[in-house]
Amino acid sequence: MTYADWIAAFVARHRGFVRGKCDAATTEMVAAFPELRRAAGFAHVSWGRDQHWWCVAPDGLIVDPTAAQFGPAGTPIWYEELDLNDPATRARVPTGKCMDCGGEVYGSATFCSDACEKATREYHAGVSLR
Repeated sequence: MTYADWIAAFVARHRGFVRGKCDAATTEMVAAFPELRRAAGFAHVSWGRDQHWWCVAPDGLIVDPTAAQFGPAGTPIWYEELDLNDPATRARVPTGKCMDCGGEVYGSATFCSDACEKATREYHAGVSLR
């Protein structure tokens, strides 16, 4: 079985919806093809960046079993691999979304800025629970 065949079967098994399945897909793919290694970081596409997992072949070829989530075949994707064992690098990886604006937050933060926290607190202070 080729990488492409495996990916086609994985995508079909998930009825074409592979968004958010990159961790599971790469874990399964490396089990099927032990020469591959998993890589983590960001996939950069025309609309922005997304946290992502993909595979890398021994010759450096990127094999991404869930690339379909970023658009049709041929959609340009730039992969930025990160060393997740490095604490300084981990600090650059968002851990959630701001409760006010939806922007990225890091560590144990709930809001991306003091302004967003203030806006949310003011909003809730004025909301009646009746």
